Amino acid sequence: MFIFNKFNSLKIYPKLVLTFLLVLSPIYIIGLMMNESGAQHVKEEIAHSLDSRVNLYMELLDSDFNRTMELMKEYINDEDLLDLSTSAEIMSELEKNKAILRLKQRLNILKGSSKFVENAFVMIPLIDRTVSSNVDAITELDREEFDSLKKLKNLYESPFIQMGDQIFISIPYPDPSISKEQTFVLAVEVSRPQLASALKSFTDSGGAAVLDGRNIPSIVAEDLKGEGQQLFLQEMKDIGNANFTSIRNVKIGDKFYMVAHKESERLDIRMSMFVPSTEINNSLQDYQRWLLLLSIASLALIMIFSYLIFRMIHQPLKNLIQNFRNIEKGNFDIVLKYPLNDEFGYLYDQFNSTVHQLDILVHEVYEQQYRASLSELRHLQSQINPHFLYNTYFILYRMAKLRDHENIILLANYLGEYFQFITRDGADEIPFGKEAKHAKNYLDIQTMRFANRIRVHFDKIPEGALPIIVPRLILQPIIENAYEHALEKKPKDAWINVNTKLKENYLIVTVEDNGGELTNEKIVELNTMLQNPKEVAESTGIINVHRRIQIKYGGKGGITLSMNEHNGLKVEIIIPLEGN
Repeated sequence: MFIFNKFNSLKIYPKLVLTFLLVLSPIYIIGLMMNESGAQHVKEEIAHSLDSRVNLYMELLDSDFNRTMELMKEYINDEDLLDLSTSAEIMSELEKNKAILRLKQRLNILKGSSKFVENAFVMIPLIDRTVSSNVDAITELDREEFDSLKKLKNLYESPFIQMGDQIFISIPYPDPSISKEQTFVLAVEVSRPQLASALKSFTDSGGAAVLDGRNIPSIVAEDLKGEGQQLFLQEMKDIGNANFTSIRNVKIGDKFYMVAHKESERLDIRMSMFVPSTEINNSLQDYQRWLLLLSIASLALIMIFSYLIFRMIHQPLKNLIQNFRNIEKGNFDIVLKYPLNDEFGYLYDQFNSTVHQLDILVHEVYEQQYRASLSELRHLQSQINPHFLYNTYFILYRMAKLRDHENIILLANYLGEYFQFITRDGADEIPFGKEAKHAKNYLDIQTMRFANRIRVHFDKIPEGALPIIVPRLILQPIIENAYEHALEKKPKDAWINVNTKLKENYLIVTVEDNGGELTNEKIVELNTMLQNPKEVAESTGIINVHRRIQIKYGGKGGITLSMNEHNGLKVEIIIPLEGN
């Protein structure tokens, strides 16, 4: 007990030293008994030769299929293929037939590019036909096969598709990650007999080669038939997903084999070569007993060593990493405990202290940002442009003098709704439909004010955008900015456009005008103000809106400014849809 307690009190480094000595001592003793190193040297040379062979054969397969896939990528831009898949409806029958013949000639070239290509074909939904190098006449499109071959995959990591006993390589166009509808699929069928024949040429007498992968059926080439093939396939299942690159010995049936393994990251396949041990180990029989003893001892020592490392280093580190992941998720309610007084004990204490401080700082920063955002919104609500107010009441005055009761009622209603939205206390976030309604109300007031001088176009809002929750008062300040800085001074032909669209995971609202006085230098200045709002002495409506959106959504949301073709300002309000 005293020795155990003393060992636990040591630092990590002495523990590792003592552990290595304890684990390596038996191996060292066994090593002294092995007085001849020649047998090991011979075996290493044989293993190196076998490993080099399997690497070479896999590189040959890689190179062959890579050449085929590169040729397929070039065919994607084939003019006849693009015409047939996109413009067949406006082509004459003669033009289509000529294009199909030229395309078939190219497919013949694609098939002939590799002996492992059984068939090259292209499936074109627009003409409901499949053009193949193996069939003289074009055939009807197989929709089920087309849907299987157009699935999204990474051509550089896992190019094969298995359907039944058939293996394909396909390239859908356009890429499924860009468009859900594909105009065509270019594919080749891989020849299993040719692959088996190639594997057969790689093997020695009595040996075997196995090619398998996640998306291809196992292909075996060996001297045995029937039951022999099943034994090799069962051995590959036993090996499973083991990612070994060195040589190992296995027993298949009543024979021993030396197996070398090579994986292709490009093709997502692996090749294993089996060579009968009797062919290469006849001169090494005297060393087999020592090899067996060494294997058993090594296995036992590795288990002991792994257990000690797990106890001393791996388990504390694993626990620490798991809790770091909890912190990434925002969970700061963590307290780690460690029973020993070593470096990990100090590390755990510092971790607990750091997490506590982070928890305090995060809450402080969040509260500050929330209060700043709320304060800016309240300030924006309280800002009523006096110029806008005076002019609106002056218009009411003139309408009253002219006894234009209908427009007085209309304008008074607009003003009531406008000030009700501006001054009421309520939620800081509202559906976009209400935000857009307020902006339209503001535009109606300005339209009555400027009559025919300024034309307003407010596009129809998509139905899906109406219920999206957005920060309050993000659209009307942008429109007000356009009137104040760009349109009020134009004597005629002024306009302002408002457009709303849903794109991918974003709500994008565009406000642009034809102010006509912007320059590239001014746009750069405005964008600099957006990127550095703290350096601006006075917060404008655009900066206020941009800051509140970024506080709410981070860098994914905000405002972008650009100059349109009329030298007017184009403002895009970007709202991420995550969380809506």
